[in-house]
Amino acid sequence: MLTFNRTLRGYVEELARKADTGDDSLVLDIFTFGSWSRSLAGVTSVLDRDQTAAMLRPHLDGIGVRGQHAFLMDEIEYLLGRYPPDRLDDYVEARRAGRGRAPRVDQARRRALLEGPVAAYTAAKQSRGLLDWNDLALRVASSPPRHRYDIVIADETQDFSNNQMRAVLHHLSDDHSTTFILDTTQRIYPRCLDWPEIGIDARGQSHTLTRNYRNTAAIARFALPLVSGLAAEDDGVLPDFSACAHEGSVPAVVVGKYGAQIKYMLDRLERESALDTETAAVLKVRGGGWFDEVRGALESRGIPYCELTRQSEWPRGDENVALCTMHSAKGLEFDHVLMPGLSQRVTPHGPEEGDSDLQQLQRMLAMAIGRARKTVMLGYKPGEESTLVNLLDPNTYERVDL
Repeated sequence: MLTFNRTLRGYVEELARKADTGDDSLVLDIFTFGSWSRSLAGVTSVLDRDQTAAMLRPHLDGIGVRGQHAFLMDEIEYLLGRYPPDRLDDYVEARRAGRGRAPRVDQARRRALLEGPVAAYTAAKQSRGLLDWNDLALRVASSPPRHRYDIVIADETQDFSNNQMRAVLHHLSDDHSTTFILDTTQRIYPRCLDWPEIGIDARGQSHTLTRNYRNTAAIARFALPLVSGLAAEDDGVLPDFSACAHEGSVPAVVVGKYGAQIKYMLDRLERESALDTETAAVLKVRGGGWFDEVRGALESRGIPYCELTRQSEWPRGDENVALCTMHSAKGLEFDHVLMPGLSQRVTPHGPEEGDSDLQQLQRMLAMAIGRARKTVMLGYKPGEESTLVNLLDPNTYERVDL
């Protein structure tokens, strides 16, 4: 079984452990795509995103999209992950799926990206003997298979690239069962898997899951405005409050200073939840030091917690409160979700309508809200709030002014 990130891999492995049937004929391996491909290719060192960005950044200024280095690096990741090396020129005239309408990347800029940053980056990697994650996928997709898999399940498939999926398909046995689990509405990476391009005709072979087993209707209703205006795709499903079994309590939007947000959320969590049996997660756009004040508040109350961001092993302790970035929370679920400090500082994006970064942020916040089974609390400081807050429907939440 392949998952997109390490945190989800740990979660799925724990579910499998608890569901062990004792059937010795089943050999179940659970990997992230990265760890699976490295094990097959015998590769230990791969360029991370920061190293790739450092190599690309000096070559981006001449492309003509001012102040959009992050967007251009995402665009390069998108085009390199979409095509094999001998087909990169197809990018110039191809329809760009899932990348928004802005900034506009016309054919001249596409050609400039290929002939400038992409060519320079590729040459630098080759001269230094370096590989990035796309190179690793291509290597696995072209090398003789050491294993042929009878059954493969790929979770969060919407965030795999074409080349990553080509690598998976290359290692299937002739008689195989392969299941892709995905929801393009929850796509938060610019990879945009394209079924026809990787040789899969999914017509008549897909099944839409319509029942919402996780969220209450109130939570689904709260998340819906964030994604309802985005372009619909064949493999995407909007939050559907009519498909939920329970109505549940209305989410809260807490308005005040950051420390006051945390205090209110933890007070309410302790007052209204059973933390000895229920789970809670504090989710933030960024990790590391952005959690420092939350850590201090939990420790001062004697609330045990664990940290899930990019962890490959699921915690086995008694902690029922988790700290996690929104990216690492993909695929996970908790009874209660707290999101303090949703500021524009941590959710920057371009000013144009149809901005790619804004659409990505909308999907990410809707996904983060959807991690909750029972309650959601979101907070911001007046005057510093993220523009995402303006997309929420005031009729779907309780506003709490501190």
